[in-house]
Amino acid sequence: MGAIIKLRWGISLILIFFTTSIVAQKEEQDMAKKLYEVYKDDGAKEVLKVYEKNNANKDYEGMAEPLNVLAYRLMQEDKDLKAAEMLLDAQIKEYPNEANPYDSYSDVLLEMGKKDEAKKYIEKSMKMAKEKDTEENQLVLEAGRAKMAILENKDKQLNFLVGNWENTTTTFQNGEELTSTVSSNNVSFDSNGSIMIVDHDDSGKNPCCKRVMVYDPNEDEFDVAFIRRNQPTGIWNSKMQLKEVEKDHFELTESYVDNDDKEVKVKHEVIKKANDVEWTTYASNDGEWEKVRAMTLKKKN
Repeated sequence: MGAIIKLRWGISLILIFFTTSIVAQKEEQDMAKKLYEVYKDDGAKEVLKVYEKNNANKDYEGMAEPLNVLAYRLMQEDKDLKAAEMLLDAQIKEYPNEANPYDSYSDVLLEMGKKDEAKKYIEKSMKMAKEKDTEENQLVLEAGRAKMAILENKDKQLNFLVGNWENTTTTFQNGEELTSTVSSNNVSFDSNGSIMIVDHDDSGKNPCCKRVMVYDPNEDEFDVAFIRRNQPTGIWNSKMQLKEVEKDHFELTESYVDNDDKEVKVKHEVIKKANDVEWTTYASNDGEWEKVRAMTLKKKN
């Protein structure tokens, strides 16, 4: 839940402040401040009464809507989820044909731990956003895709790799075995940012290199940085798209631009077994996949 909340708040804050800076008018900002004072003195029910009485502007102002802004403030600063839910429910009733109120309501449901119910509102907001092409709806779609990906744990599909591993690596050229070495990997996962970190040690148990994989929920792929310790300026960036072929069998398609500005594609086949992981890497050669590396990862005690 923590990772979902942190990602969601990051997205929500971007949406609120980015859009507010563009479209919000002074009266909406003043109204939100006034309503917060009413909330502190008399509670959320009184807020709705004051809002109904004093809200002269009936035009939809997007994410700058006073109830929307106030609801997020109550979620973040006051931790009053019931009050925020009440305000966002009222916003849906006021603007039933706009996508963002449903997306905002999904946020408070997620904060309450009501994931299944939240999914319904995310799906509804995305469906509505697709029907009307606006800047706000594009942001709603991006936020919706991100939240759905995290709720479906797409950022954690490779988390079976977390731990300490003995790594037996065999390299190949033209189908012939070249070298075989034994090294080790330590794999960790930071749920706060959906980040997987792989620390490699060489056969002499010396730190060798690091691979950082950050899940991008909008593109449904991993952004990867590979760093060699003896080449601190040599950071290689790539993107990996993950496909589950079948249970415990994954395929990663990696792409990057080499020093000659040519796009290179590499395929990784990852098979999870009872006590180890088989990881085979193929390079693209004239449209054919050629095996270049085979790794057997055995979990250390």
